[in-house]
This record gives sequence, C-alpha cells and structure tokens, in this order.
Amino acid sequence: MALSSTAIGGFVGTLLRDVFTSIEHLPSPTSSFVTWPQEIPWVLLVINFVGVFLATRLLRGPLRHHDPNDLTRLLVITGCFGGLTSYSGLYVNLAAIWHVCIGGAIGVALGAILSGVLAGWLGLLRHRR
Repeated sequence: MALSSTAIGGFVGTLLRDVFTSIEHLPSPTSSFVTWPQEIPWVLLVINFVGVFLATRLLRGPLRHHDPNDLTRLLVITGCFGGLTSYSGLYVNLAAIWHVCIGGAIGVALGAILSGVLAGWLGLLRHRR
C-alpha cells in the first residue's frame, strides 16, 4: 500500500508539473539572438517554491503527527510534492544558461537554492512556537 500511495501521488505531481511547464514552452516570437534570462525556467522555479512552501506547511500543520510511513503522508508529501517539484530538472535547464553566460547560470542556481530555503522558512513561520 505504501508503494502504491507514493506512486499514485508521484504520478499526479509529475503530471501537474508537466502541464505547468508546458505553459512555459508555448510558441513565442523568437530571434536568433538568445540571452541567458530567456533561458531561465521561471515556471519550474515557481513550482519548486510553491511545492516546498506547501509541503513544509503540511508537515508542520495537518500532517505533523502522522507517522512518516502513513499512507496520506506518502501520497501527498513523498509522492505528489516529490513529483511536482524538480530541482534536478531545474539544474538540467541550467546547462542551457551555462553555455550562454556562466555567471547567469551560477546566479540562477544560487537563487533557486535560496528561494527553496526561503519557501521552507515561510512555511515554518506560523508554526514556530
């Protein structure tokens, strides 16, 4: 049951991420000159921020006293939010930025890490007592 819950949650989270990131790849006017800010995966950065924030809120709130092996926690946190967020996918996208501007790639990587820390901190903010 634990494996099934995690797999179902992962399927839903990954499907949602795919739907949201496909919005970013809609056809747009292109030029032959590419700048590194055009390569930033903004939608994935937002997805990761929101996913970390919501997972933290749930783990410090309604799912706080649930066992880590609880089926609800596995479905929602490990499965759904694990599938929704994708820091590995984000860092794969950094390769495109790296080839245009190394400093830009490093800046985006640091920004992604710091925004994840900020999202977690904001998720904990109300529950600190």
